[in-house]
Formats: sequence, C-alpha cells, structure tokens
Amino acid sequence: MEYKVISADCHIDLPWLPPELFVSEADTALKERMPFTRETPKGWMWVTNNGASFGLQNGMGSAGREYVPGEIHRSDRMAEQGLYDDGKRGIRRISDPELRIRDQELDGVQAEVIYGILGAAIRLDDDDAATQMMRIYNDWLADFCATHPDRFAGLACIPNHDIDIAVGEIDRVTERGVLRGI
Repeated sequence: MEYKVISADCHIDLPWLPPELFVSEADTALKERMPFTRETPKGWMWVTNNGASFGLQNGMGSAGREYVPGEIHRSDRMAEQGLYDDGKRGIRRISDPELRIRDQELDGVQAEVIYGILGAAIRLDDDDAATQMMRIYNDWLADFCATHPDRFAGLACIPNHDIDIAVGEIDRVTERGVLRGI
C-alpha cells in the first residue's frame, strides 16, 4: 500500500472496548478488581468495585464523556457520521476492525498509530490489577491489529510502577511481535 496519510494520534480507549473484556480475561484472583460496565441512570458506565469510574460505555474520549453537540468540533464531526448513535446501539465502530477501516476510508487515512489505556490503568489505583489490565489490553490490541497489520500500528501499554514488571511486559509483547511500539 502506498501511504499518503497516516494518522499518528489515534486511540482505542477503554470506553469503546468490549464490556466483558477485562473480567472475562483476568486471572481468577483479579476478576473482582477489573473494570466492568454497570447500568446507571445515565446509561452503561465503566466502573470498578473499588469505586473507580471510567465514563460512559462508548462515550467520548478517554474519559467516556457524554457527547454534547457544539462543545468540541471534532466530536461534532464524528457525531455527524453517527459514531455516538451507533455506540448507544452497541455498535463499537472504534474497536471493530472492519468498521474502523470503513471510517479510515471516510477520512482518507491509510493507516493509524493507535494509543491505548495507560491513563485508565493509572486511574485504577491498584498496581496488580493495572498490570493485568494492561496485559489484557495489549493482547486484545494485538489481535485487533493482526486483522489489518498494514493499517493498524498499535502501541503497547506498559506498566510504569515497577521496572521489572515493565521489562517483563515489553519482552512479552515483543515476543508476540504484532504491536509496533510501546
């Protein structure tokens, strides 16, 4: 593929991930400490049992904010294309590789560098759970990127609370060989 436009600041943030991802993939001892979705009066929210909140499922940006028309121009552009309406119906265009490719085509983008959930893992305020959360995300992101390695360049999220754990995750991600950086 001839690359004319590569977006170097794309994200797959926690709010757009499969709602069962962390609980279903976590080690048994950490399942109760993982983010999950819970129905609230505002809609489905990403939360943890220790009180951390990560915003609306399929919400805006890394914090899962509610979309408010006219507040952020680029969000208005995404809303015009139906992104947030699809999200409310459970269609996760951001984290579905085929739908994301379709959106790339709308934007004239041939490839993306994809950042992840490091900020969410820090907000978890639980080093062991955050390490597990980043491993789960890195595995999920590698599977996602493997669907179209010529279009998706995922960056692994590396734990930053312990150097030995960080080096271990770098080695693990490198061995798999799908993600393009950290």
